[in-house]
Formats: sequence, C-alpha cells, structure tokens
Amino acid sequence: TAAPQVEARALAMLRGLLRQLHAAGTRLAASTRHFPDGAQDTAGHVRHGLEELQGSLSRVTSLQDLSGLVLAQSRETVARAQTGIDELLQYVGQHVPLPWLLGPFAPALVEYPEDVPVEMAKWEGCVTV
Repeated sequence: TAAPQVEARALAMLRGLLRQLHAAGTRLAASTRHFPDGAQDTAGHVRHGLEELQGSLSRVTSLQDLSGLVLAQSRETVARAQTGIDELLQYVGQHVPLPWLLGPFAPALVEYPEDVPVEMAKWEGCVTV
C-alpha cells in the first residue's frame, strides 16, 4: 500500500540529508585548516557531531526505529552543530578581512571607486547581472 512507499521515501530523504550534512561538515572542517586552533577545533566538533548523527540515523531501517531517545539525541547534536557554525561565522565576521571573503572581486571593489572607469579587459569572461 501507500504507507510502505511513504516510509521508504522518508527514509531515503533522511539518508540523503545525512549525506549532505556529512559532506558539509567535512568541507567546513577542511576550509578552516588555516584558522586558529580554536576555530579548527570548533569545526572538528561540528564535523564529528554530524558524523555521529549520520552513524546513528543511518542504521534506521523503519520509522519505528526512531525512538524518542534517538530523536532527542539527534536534535541535541544538530543544536550543537548549529552553535558551532554560529561561532565560526562570528569568528569569520570579526577576524577575516573583507577582501578575503569577497574573493576575486574584492580588488576591483577596493581599488576602483564607482566614479573611476575600470579596464573592461580585466572582466573578460565574467557575467554581470
């Protein structure tokens, strides 16, 4: 009937979300490798928590396996990850220079005020909106 199909889709979505969270945590930890140890530790804790979450929820074979305890632990893990990400965003906002965050467009924004013409050859291949 429809119930097993809905359950299978819900579990597939859960596994997909867990893979995305794990990948995001891995990228986050890798991207902080040049940050101070404290920021790296925070990113590592976020990644580790997401790995634990993926490990515990990946073993779920039916929605009945999602006990109140599993769900509470999952919520707690996600809340800790969110707190860690908030701390990292706060660190980046306070300590990382704006041109570093803006990437290749920062020099043009810093070096060329709006009333100074910019050599268009520099922007070859760029898409404007």
